[in-house]
Amino acid sequence: MSPVARVVALALLVALAGSGTSGAQTAAPSLGVLVDQVVALFPKVDGEVIEVQGATVTLSLGSRDGVLAGVGLALYRQGRELRHPKTGEVLGRTEQSVGRVTIQQVFEAYSIGTASQGSDVQAGDRARVSAGKIKLSLVPIVEGGVREGLADAAVHELVEALNRTGRFQIGAGDAISVWLNQQGAKRDDVLAGKGLDSIAERFKVEHLLFVAFSRVQGKPYMDVRLFSFPGPSSRLTTALFVPPSIKPAAKGDFSAAARQRESQTPNPQRSFLARLLFGDLDAGTYSSGEASITLKEAAKFPFIVASMDVAVGSKDKTVRMVITDGERVYLYRITPERVLEPEWTYRGDTRGRVFSVQLAELTDDGAIHVVVNRYSPIQAILVNSLILTTKDQKPVVAIEDVSDILLAVDPGGDGVKKVLWAQPFAQKGFFKQGDAVRMSLRNGRLVTDGRARVPSTFRATGATYSNIAGKGTRALAYIDEYSRLRIAIDTEDAFRSSTQVGGGMAKLGVETQIERGGRTYLYTPEPMPLSVDLDGDGIEEIVVPQNQFPGRLAVVFKGPAGYRFQTVNSGFEGTVMALGAIPGDGTPALVAAVVRFTNFRGTEGETQIIMTTAE
Repeated sequence: MSPVARVVALALLVALAGSGTSGAQTAAPSLGVLVDQVVALFPKVDGEVIEVQGATVTLSLGSRDGVLAGVGLALYRQGRELRHPKTGEVLGRTEQSVGRVTIQQVFEAYSIGTASQGSDVQAGDRARVSAGKIKLSLVPIVEGGVREGLADAAVHELVEALNRTGRFQIGAGDAISVWLNQQGAKRDDVLAGKGLDSIAERFKVEHLLFVAFSRVQGKPYMDVRLFSFPGPSSRLTTALFVPPSIKPAAKGDFSAAARQRESQTPNPQRSFLARLLFGDLDAGTYSSGEASITLKEAAKFPFIVASMDVAVGSKDKTVRMVITDGERVYLYRITPERVLEPEWTYRGDTRGRVFSVQLAELTDDGAIHVVVNRYSPIQAILVNSLILTTKDQKPVVAIEDVSDILLAVDPGGDGVKKVLWAQPFAQKGFFKQGDAVRMSLRNGRLVTDGRARVPSTFRATGATYSNIAGKGTRALAYIDEYSRLRIAIDTEDAFRSSTQVGGGMAKLGVETQIERGGRTYLYTPEPMPLSVDLDGDGIEEIVVPQNQFPGRLAVVFKGPAGYRFQTVNSGFEGTVMALGAIPGDGTPALVAAVVRFTNFRGTEGETQIIMTTAE
């Protein structure tokens, strides 16, 4: 596939109003995003319990085995061998169920989970997700305003797509729907998992997939929740607009209905957010819009871009981009023609590897600063952050040897990150959660200005401020230790995704002596969520890579029905390492760093810097 073909998807995010696509769409790709998420929660795995500390269980299953956080596994203990009485053939071993475990953290070769209450697990036991078909009960919930025929068609498409995976035995949840209505159960309570234990006991179900249909922004919308039992354990929270290709079954003249569908054309006034969410990013539909969209591969680097940031200077109005390969830091100007012009390259000493870079303005003169976080596993070094600036068109170290993780933020909504936070490094967890202070750059020194009010789960990685909660309100969006996106107003959570986001960045190893002989724990920094107004209403949406599913982006927005989380298929054949935006006249240009690894360990590869603008 050509580089242009790979980037058309992102171009669709910022197509000119009126430059919509034409051509037929199919339902499968849109619902395929949802199906992929469900399938990923039931990998065919069987591994050993390595150790047990209280309710914390460590398993010999990791990301290389397809395990994701949120996956639930059955715990069992093997017993004696069973042999055929005549042939002596070993038929297997006896098994004793000892409980269940829900995965919380996933590393390459192992994972850590929490055993359910009452589990009697010990080292040497085993954990698995059945290689057979998973029993899944699908329960539709249809609100007024959504035609039942449309909901039926969408459910049919979803059931067919799940059946094609060969992993599920789908059970109709009609009896459950009737029982919920008889009990007067409220939709929001059901989707929150309240009272579901009685359903599991009454109907003998193992997994419940709720698909709730409503109308949001005048469009039919699917809220999807997956619960497993015992628990209930919330496994998946996601949503999507019903793909436009799904239509209620036509009555009578089928050919007339088909002609009507073919004659329909996209609304030329749809916002960019609508283009992103209403199915235009389905695989196989990009080429129809390619001729009307300007694409720009700004650069291709023969290395992995570990971090990237894009910002516009408040004084000179110059668009800049900073990237790093882990050793060097590169600063570029982005011209109005979307050409990269190098400003400088900084290569420091070998006291640490760079894992994040940010553009900021930390002084009143509008000078551009680059906030650089570095880390070395050597105990005498560890976190070794620094701040760069420019003098005589060359990089200059303004601050060095900072033992905290630094994060530049824009709490005031000025469009420029002018506030600096510092979070202490902690051997357990890497980031000392919920602990951050405000810092100022004064007379060549970093000075503490007091504590920063952050939630208790906050980590100084994968974080941004946004007005997603409404004009005049600044909310902090960040990725927690379980790779869930959280939105907090002051210190109170307003939203938390059940679906994972982020991922894909290089792991940081921390050696500890807690266990006999020591052990190296691996932690992963997160890509920065992008806060950007995609529909021109003055309220920002949040777009974040979702690298647990190749080529996926997650979009969080707030509408009349509250916060909404939707996974979309970007079409990229690589890891979306970072996102940025260049504001325009109502039309932002998006910038993406897309990495294609060239070895199985993910230590070598190349990066495309992709920009897209409207004509």
